[in-house]
Amino acid sequence: MKDKMLLKKICSIYASDLHFATMIFPFINKELEIGATIRTILEKDEQENIEKILKNIGLNSALKKEIRNIDWKHTNINKIRKSFNLLEEDIENNKKMDLIICGRNIFIDKVNQAIDLWVKNNIDKLEIAGAQINVINCFSFEENKNSENISNSYEYILRTTGIEEILKEELLKAN
Repeated sequence: MKDKMLLKKICSIYASDLHFATMIFPFINKELEIGATIRTILEKDEQENIEKILKNIGLNSALKKEIRNIDWKHTNINKIRKSFNLLEEDIENNKKMDLIICGRNIFIDKVNQAIDLWVKNNIDKLEIAGAQINVINCFSFEENKNSENISNSYEYILRTTGIEEILKEELLKAN
């Protein structure tokens, strides 16, 4: 399927809201350095946690400003619509886009259904632009104590070291 090449879904698991903010920083830093566009769809407001991290991290002020300019507020239906409208603009201006989704499983599932539909409706534009969209689905460990159930549904996982391929063969050998 063509949209698989354009759309890469990545999972991540966080232990607390502050851990989410901490573990996403190295990824955001690398992505901003290469000029990627970062959008968020968040069930909970993460702005306070992001500010806590920014105060205690050694980043240059320009990068801190870029991170602050990302919308870390919780998402409602209007923000989702706005995010999709902005993604359409991003297609023309940027070849690499990251969508960070964070929330409960049902929230992540609903947002991913909307993303899949959006990609299907915009596949021609994405192909012409040569765009790549990374969807980073951030799951709470509290709701997913058996994280293997999540990682079995994905080919990639976001760790503090970056995006890594999940090697299914190694998972099978470990069991």
